[in-house]
Amino acid sequence: MTTPVHSTKMTGSRGELKAQVIFADIGWAPPVKLSEDIGTDLVTFARDEGAPDDTENAWDLGAPVFMQVKASSIEYLKPANRYKGEPGWWFAESDTYHFDHWLSFGLPYLLVLVDVQNQIAYWAEVNGDAIVSTGKGRKIFVPFAQTVDETNIEALTKVAVSKRKYSLEGAVWSGKLNELGPADRLRTALILPRLIAPHPNRTTDKICFEEAVAMLLRNRYAELAHRAGKGQCPRVKDWENHKEWSWRFVHALHELLSTGGSDQFEQLAASARHRFERDACLVVQACVSYTGEQTEGAVDALVPSRATKPADLGWLLTQRAAFLFELDKPKEAVATAKKALVATKALDGDLSVSAIRGAAASVLYANAGFGAGDLEAAITAQDHAGNWWRAQEVNGALEKDLKYRFEGWTANNTVHFISSTARDDLATIAWTAAFSGAWNSWRHLTAISAKLTFTSTSNPNHVEAALRALVLVGEKKAAKDAARKMWLDGPLDALQSLVNAIAYRTWTKRDEGATMTVLAKAGDLLDLDAADYVVQRILDLLENEGHVRVHGSAWSYRWDEADKALTRVLKAASMTAHNAIVDLIAEDFATCDESIARPYVNLANALATSRLDVSRIDRLYRAATARYDHHRIDMLEVLGPINDDAIAELRQEASDGNVSAVRSLLVAGSTDHDSFIAFGKNAAKIVRTMVEDARGKNGTTRVTSYASDQLDDLVLAALNTNDTELWAEITTALEACVIEVTQQQYAIRRLASHFPHLPSPVQQKLRDLAPTLRGIATGNPFGGTNEYPAAVNQLRIAAGVLPDLEVEALLLSERRDNPLAFVRTLAAWNSERKLPFLATMVVDENPSVRAQAGYSLIEHAHQYPSDRDRTYAIVRSALMQEDGCALPDGLAQGLAKYPTQELTDLERMLQDHRSAVIRARFDEAD
Repeated sequence: MTTPVHSTKMTGSRGELKAQVIFADIGWAPPVKLSEDIGTDLVTFARDEGAPDDTENAWDLGAPVFMQVKASSIEYLKPANRYKGEPGWWFAESDTYHFDHWLSFGLPYLLVLVDVQNQIAYWAEVNGDAIVSTGKGRKIFVPFAQTVDETNIEALTKVAVSKRKYSLEGAVWSGKLNELGPADRLRTALILPRLIAPHPNRTTDKICFEEAVAMLLRNRYAELAHRAGKGQCPRVKDWENHKEWSWRFVHALHELLSTGGSDQFEQLAASARHRFERDACLVVQACVSYTGEQTEGAVDALVPSRATKPADLGWLLTQRAAFLFELDKPKEAVATAKKALVATKALDGDLSVSAIRGAAASVLYANAGFGAGDLEAAITAQDHAGNWWRAQEVNGALEKDLKYRFEGWTANNTVHFISSTARDDLATIAWTAAFSGAWNSWRHLTAISAKLTFTSTSNPNHVEAALRALVLVGEKKAAKDAARKMWLDGPLDALQSLVNAIAYRTWTKRDEGATMTVLAKAGDLLDLDAADYVVQRILDLLENEGHVRVHGSAWSYRWDEADKALTRVLKAASMTAHNAIVDLIAEDFATCDESIARPYVNLANALATSRLDVSRIDRLYRAATARYDHHRIDMLEVLGPINDDAIAELRQEASDGNVSAVRSLLVAGSTDHDSFIAFGKNAAKIVRTMVEDARGKNGTTRVTSYASDQLDDLVLAALNTNDTELWAEITTALEACVIEVTQQQYAIRRLASHFPHLPSPVQQKLRDLAPTLRGIATGNPFGGTNEYPAAVNQLRIAAGVLPDLEVEALLLSERRDNPLAFVRTLAAWNSERKLPFLATMVVDENPSVRAQAGYSLIEHAHQYPSDRDRTYAIVRSALMQEDGCALPDGLAQGLAKYPTQELTDLERMLQDHRSAVIRARFDEAD
């Protein structure tokens, strides 16, 4: 007996069989027919064969794909329709039942059209965007180009994993530990601890090691230790030698977070039970190596094996790419980052992989070159849960820290160091960034933590570590400002230790600029050998590596950093280093462009010119006269004090009408009356213009900036010539009361400090002007500090137009509002109560105030010999409390200007100071 079989059933069965073969041919799991007819023909599982360095194995992605198969021997031989210019076929249904059913799965769904005759399958993803209404029914377009073969396997894989999403709602309470496979839990705990750590208010009977890892990385060690005491996990003291590998890992991580380092991860990697545990250890070990300035060791640690899973392979490769970039190997970094993205391309939905991919994308973008690279892709790749939560946690840590700081300030506003609660939080957050490969975030968080350290403790070890961290992450401005503050205010031991260490350590392109900025502020603390080494090292760097430093898409002009570093370091260097600088300038100055000539002049000003041999001085002179721009004058100015030919050349330039040459003559030490007259007349001309501009014409006023303070120049010329016309120009300018205040203050200070020696008519004129002296204020557009009110007060005190009681009230007001200006104003006060005021200022919290007070004390001892013993006692007491260079530098400047036999012990001590800048004050005076 026979049973008829309809041709459509035969075609349908053949179509399903051929679809099974076609999908198996692209490496996916062979599709199987569902045992019950639920309106769906087949189900398959996507696989990935594209992992780099492993072409023999395929990786099952755990991504099911359902499909409806339609087959025909003739209908799909050639496209029947076009949609948006693309050939293909419309598949239509007269109602919506099947489309609703297919969409209801919530999983990837394909409509597959099989050309039975040629064994070709065409596909379209069934989703809401692709389905088009026909009025009553629905239809979907299947493109002719979308064949099930190798050419479209990437697109098919993307569809397969497109529905793989973790719901983040409620994750803070419940976490996602149980939704992750065992091989994904440790990686996720290290990168996204928020997903794994149990909520603090959730009742938990047992804590697994991945949860412990996540709790440590959320700075919840105290809570974890408490739970361990309640038996929810092994006791803390048992972690280090626990029989289970997992808890030994927890111990090593706790050691890393609490001390900043651990050497246990290499051994843990060797003894790991599973491949994913080994790979996690390799990543942590590499991160520890990099943060410990062992970047090559970090690269060497990141060696995957054939058994490394794609997610972990991408993890290791991303970290390796980041470290190769730090080693200035951009091509290798880019190639490795691309491999990382290929390895993880089919792992959508894994949040830890999203973070890893973002890190890989940032490496590609950083190496794309200036103005190049896919900015959209780079920004999109950073928009993942890891970055969102990290930002929230940073905000929470800083908000809590600010709360405690504010409470400390309101309790006692004289508190300067309030312990930071955020530093530990930021440290753990930074480690999660490091583990995910988000090294830009790690650098940002490390810099924030370092700045909090500076503002919350004076512990020398912590402060030194903070400055070292700023250098490591390449924070040039912050490192410069911190080094300057430490030089002025201490702790000096920590700063000296650091600069001598960075003199010899490897300079990467990341930290080279920050290293030079620190040396520019504290290179005078180097010992002799280290200073000579740094000078030669920088010269070699400029010669061998060029004047421009390129790191990825960022670049810097090295001379902008090098001249400042060399200028400071030369203070501590031997004549060998000075001679090397002379040889460089003499060889290149005559023909170099302006961008290099300017640094050369700066370096020449730092040279110990009095100790140079004649031949080198002559070479510098010849190089200077070979130029024909303003740098020629600048270099001759440097040589003037030691070379008669340079002075003669400047005089010739001055006689030819070069105003800059006139100024340079005076700077070089010329006391020629005619030079000062010419200098003064030029300044007077400009001052008259300033007055005219300020008064305005036709309702228009102007405030003009000048390269030098012209009114102060005019006062300097008048003091050195006592020329009546120049004095008249000065008093006329002041009487106008229209010059911008910041362009008056230095001249007024100078007049006040020299008031007893001014001509009588000038004294009287200033007495008349002082009570109502004023200027125009424009918000100080030219920078600097506005001390105009204090300068006027100093003149009023010096001129004697204020009663003593009013003077004291004025000084007390100034002491509170502007301590630095107050110390300068004290110089004009002739009173027996002046010394006690200075005694309080010499221990002021502001290092600049202490420096000025030190200088003023020496000046006072010079003016009032009867107070020398008391002054010396005050200075000795203050020096015992000084931990920086501010006060010693102020004292050294005072002693250099006012040498006093009775203070030779103090001078001898300062001449042996660890700072070459302070020692050089006495050489400059000689």
